[in-house]
Amino acid sequence: MEKSLNRFIRKMNIQNRLVISFAILSLIPLLVTGYFAYYTSSKAIKTKISTSSIQLMNQVSENIQNELIKLENDSVDIAFSDLIQNTLTDFTTMNEWMRNDAELKMQSMLAKRFSFNHSVSDVLVYTTLKEKIIAYGDVSFKFNLTSDFLNGIFLQTALNNGVPLWTIESGEDEVRESSYRITNYGKIGILLTRSFKSIDGIPIGYMIMRIDEKHIFKKFKDINLGQGSDIFIINGKGTVISSQNPEMKAGKLYLDQSLMEELTNNKEVDSYSFTGTVSGKRSLIAYNYIPSADWYVISIIPFTYLNDESVKTSIYIIFLGIFCFLLALILSYYVSKSISKPLKHLLNSMNNVKIGNLVTRIEDNSSDELGKVATNFNHMVAEIKYLIDEVTKKEKLKRVAELKTLQAQINPHFLSNSLNTVRWLANIQKAESISSIITSLIQLLHGCMGKGSVLISLQEEMEYVRDYLNIMAFRDYDKFRVHYEMEESIVDFYVPKFILQPIVENCLLHGLEPKEGQGLIIIKAYRVEENLKIIVTDTGVGINDHTLNNLMRESSSNNKNGLSGIGIRNVDERIKLYFGETYGITIQSIPNLYTTVEITLPAVGEEDLGKYAEGTYSR
Repeated sequence: MEKSLNRFIRKMNIQNRLVISFAILSLIPLLVTGYFAYYTSSKAIKTKISTSSIQLMNQVSENIQNELIKLENDSVDIAFSDLIQNTLTDFTTMNEWMRNDAELKMQSMLAKRFSFNHSVSDVLVYTTLKEKIIAYGDVSFKFNLTSDFLNGIFLQTALNNGVPLWTIESGEDEVRESSYRITNYGKIGILLTRSFKSIDGIPIGYMIMRIDEKHIFKKFKDINLGQGSDIFIINGKGTVISSQNPEMKAGKLYLDQSLMEELTNNKEVDSYSFTGTVSGKRSLIAYNYIPSADWYVISIIPFTYLNDESVKTSIYIIFLGIFCFLLALILSYYVSKSISKPLKHLLNSMNNVKIGNLVTRIEDNSSDELGKVATNFNHMVAEIKYLIDEVTKKEKLKRVAELKTLQAQINPHFLSNSLNTVRWLANIQKAESISSIITSLIQLLHGCMGKGSVLISLQEEMEYVRDYLNIMAFRDYDKFRVHYEMEESIVDFYVPKFILQPIVENCLLHGLEPKEGQGLIIIKAYRVEENLKIIVTDTGVGINDHTLNNLMRESSSNNKNGLSGIGIRNVDERIKLYFGETYGITIQSIPNLYTTVEITLPAVGEEDLGKYAEGTYSR
């Protein structure tokens, strides 16, 4: 089945495949997206609004709770003030004038406390015998509660044993002589009632603090959660404390008592949002509980509002999907053409490279992936051509270097001078020294004539240098001394043949020969991590900058008395040819003081010889 489908697809050209694929791949996601968009958006909106509603209810509750705590603290300060304590303790022994005087003092004291806090309209203090003292409030239009309501809250307050009791009084619970109090102090009052004791722990009375319901309502009246939403406060008995909905009267029982059961059940499992039916509408309900007052701050958002945006979004997605599908059909043709055409050009160019045409280029200046492929293809072909040219060039350089080495192996002048030295020694001496100089000469001639490998051990290279210096010591008697410092661990590492002799020869001819008196040549060899360092220093006349530059530019030595025609530049080029551009020769010289030549080579052991078998380094 898979093979048949693959054969069927491969029968079509790329452009047709791309057009059909674009059409299918655009239609299916649009259908799937349209379905899930409504579902996920609805869920996301409900989740986010639920979270934000809980956070909002937490904030509103915190603001209300802070206000309640402030009022509770005020009630504690009042209850334990000396004036209240002394008045209620001695109230039964006071005459009428003393009671009136104490009442005026209380009003003066509390006026200072509540003059800038307009939420508190009245503070009433009662003795244990229910005798009333107006500690704060309008004495002309007094705050009077019905006896039944008053006895009920006194009974609950006594059971609370000093813990504040928060209740609400409706219009029926207050005895009003005129509408003045409603206009100025609000129709509904929230009451803070508490009993208190003397310093000795004896119950001495009660306090009722009335707060205008509008003061609590201000904490959330400007919050709008959406069309049809509502925020209100009810207590644990289901009595409405405050509400945004004018039809929900403060001080009255909430009509749907099933909400109280849902609140209680969710509070037990610490769930602060749930779905429910309110006034016949499915709604999202979020709440927060204020334990000190036994209040629930509740928000209700109907699903009709929550789903409104999702429905609109789904309609937009349908129209947008149709438009995108048509647009995809149109664009797929042009897009597929923009892909297939460059691919054809690339295929033709690859065929040209295949037959060896390395000057092939693709002219594509676009910045898309196919343009980058074309650019990379051009770079790749150019790099291949460059590498082939480089290999050819390096092979030529290698052959030239080998040829120069062969051509420069034996210098007739040197051979003639050396043999004259041997004859001179033979005339004035017996045969003791002749054997030594001839042996050294033979060893050097063998090295010059190319016997052995391109790479030899450092120990062999040092033997060539000793042979050369042995001959030169007879020629330049007592002109120089040689000091060797070489680590024993590196003598078996491999170096190119005849890289030290030209350096030492340069020390003698350019450094020590022009100098008056005896000179010193120091030859050091040591390992630094993965490299070998060979340093040759002479105490000759030094080299000025001009001569130094000429030495590094000359590929062969111009000195006719030297062993070979190999110059310092030739040695440097051979090192770079074998091992790479990071290796080679550096020269440092101070005229009339010293000259130091530093050779840097890789540490090539016997196991590494295979990498340099061809005489060129690997990139």
